[in-house]
Amino acid sequence: MLLALCYPPFDLGGAVWIWAAPLLASLWFSEPRPRKKGASPPWRHGFRLGYAAGFAFVAVNASWVVEMWPVAGTIWAGIGGLVAISAYLALYFAVFGAFAATVGRWKPDDRAAPGNLNRRALFADSLSVLRAAFLNGAAWCGLEWLRGVVIPGFGWNGLGVALKDHLILVQFADVIGVNGYGFVLMFVGTVLFCTFVRVWHEVRSRRRLRPHFDLGIASAAVAGIFLYGLSAMMRQPERTIDLRARVMQMNIGLEDKWSENLAVRQKVIYDYRDLTRAFVEASPHDLVLWPETALPGVFNFPWVQEYLNDHILKGGDFYLVTGLEDSNLENTEIYNTLAVMKGSTESHQMHRKAYLMPFGEYVPFRNAFPFFAWIAGGVIVQDFTAGDSREPLSLEKDGQSIGIIPLICIEDTIPFHARSFVRPGPQVLVNVTNDGWFFDSIQPQQHFDNAIFRCIELRRPMIRAANTGVSGFIDERGSVYDRTGREKNERILRDDVSGSTYIRGSLPATLALDLDPPVTVFARIGDGFSIAMGLVAMGSVLLPRLRKRFPPAR
Repeated sequence: MLLALCYPPFDLGGAVWIWAAPLLASLWFSEPRPRKKGASPPWRHGFRLGYAAGFAFVAVNASWVVEMWPVAGTIWAGIGGLVAISAYLALYFAVFGAFAATVGRWKPDDRAAPGNLNRRALFADSLSVLRAAFLNGAAWCGLEWLRGVVIPGFGWNGLGVALKDHLILVQFADVIGVNGYGFVLMFVGTVLFCTFVRVWHEVRSRRRLRPHFDLGIASAAVAGIFLYGLSAMMRQPERTIDLRARVMQMNIGLEDKWSENLAVRQKVIYDYRDLTRAFVEASPHDLVLWPETALPGVFNFPWVQEYLNDHILKGGDFYLVTGLEDSNLENTEIYNTLAVMKGSTESHQMHRKAYLMPFGEYVPFRNAFPFFAWIAGGVIVQDFTAGDSREPLSLEKDGQSIGIIPLICIEDTIPFHARSFVRPGPQVLVNVTNDGWFFDSIQPQQHFDNAIFRCIELRRPMIRAANTGVSGFIDERGSVYDRTGREKNERILRDDVSGSTYIRGSLPATLALDLDPPVTVFARIGDGFSIAMGLVAMGSVLLPRLRKRFPPAR
């Protein structure tokens, strides 16, 4: 429950440093429930406790899943979806619980007992704390990475995301990625908890305090990350090019976009036309961004081509970037795409979404598990087909080619996918999404918070258009403010009074794109750090068992 408070709607991100304390106390200091056949082994005890903690966290953190029920047609589908996702994601907490209760268990060193002034003994407990902190940090980090790889997009809300309001502290993500912060935060959190326990025992025994160089090492690590972040925040590009962009957020309900009433669907089409033409004719624009599947039609339909050519692109000196559905000529396959075009649809470049949203764009195991089909099968009549391209799109500005990293919907929450588009030269991340499936819930804000870290990891800014929010601009440091000083307010489309992003509107901004952006360590090696930590944790489990099975020859 403490971890759930770290994310929207609560946003108590500071609690991410101490959230693990109650869990570690339960794993290390509680006794397994007695059984007739004897007490449960420690790993099973830890597995159960971890699963309970994980289920509670996900049930609160992802409670917005219930909001899908109006689309599915029954509240039970929403509840069933939440229970299913909580039951699955809790498994990662359970594995961590089993690990922390055994291999990662903190065992105070007997040599550190009060009264023992041997120099080596003075530091024994600090060493045991560092061992436990390192192993538990490695296990958690590896599990966070695994969670986002087994089902891409399910790596949502790792520990590092809780620090999204502390930008200086998260700049090191360009080296270790947001998943790497799982190690940092679990390591520091474990040290803090063990320090509290040790000091309490030392004060209670009324003996002198022992050295706590483990706390010093954890503090030095945080200080180093802070100094790195401070340097990154102060860094300025030598050469830039301005990109004048505008995002459109139409706040169109799903029931309107695909309404059987032709007049309602026509209004959607005309609203995009009227708002877009009004702005591009009043002032110069380089790029206008519409959200995911903006129009109630398919790109290769003749009327869609005619509409875009005659009402949007004709005579306009700007690039239109929009989400659209597309299909093959036989309509046997349908794709969720992002298209870039200028002047006419014949100029279009298109990216097909590679990672599809379960229950949003396809029904997993549709034929094998009727329960899954019951949740969303009535809405998703035909599964989308995934694309496989990893080539960026592009636009031209003042003779300079600017790369577009196309991210559709949850693809902006998948680190290894976004990094596959990184190339030398100026680039901008472009995300089109439609979180309208979850109505005016906290899901859009959580989605936006996770997207921030792609900008930091890759040192590329992002332009983001969402049908119901959150739409806006994020710079390469993860900030929603303009560092040049040309724009004073945060560059997010929201209501000035209520703060809600669930509104209709438009937002312009000028992005100063670095002409020579760095190819970061993360862009080069991806989640190498997290994978290495996961392997370390796995090795700490397997090596003792291998030694028992294959003892060294004497």
